[in-house]
Amino acid sequence: MGYTREQLSERVGISLRYLTAIENEQKRPSYDVLYRLLHNLGLSADSIFYPEKESDTEEKQLLRLLQQCSERDRKIVKSVIDALLDNA
Repeated sequence: MGYTREQLSERVGISLRYLTAIENEQKRPSYDVLYRLLHNLGLSADSIFYPEKESDTEEKQLLRLLQQCSERDRKIVKSVIDALLDNA
């Protein structure tokens, strides 16, 4: 999503030290923290618990991100995609 570690830890509501421990020291977050991490990163829980099932993760991630957009933003995204396809 392009967040720095500092930005992500702030968005999730955890300390930078705790996020670093999750990332580098295999610290296991609570389910609440895991949910907030997944939600903020636009990932599904399946990508963590069932990585072998995630063959088209990019498409699924795009769909999840679109669902978080406003109606206006979805129209903009659709226009961009239409323009890209017209130039292909």
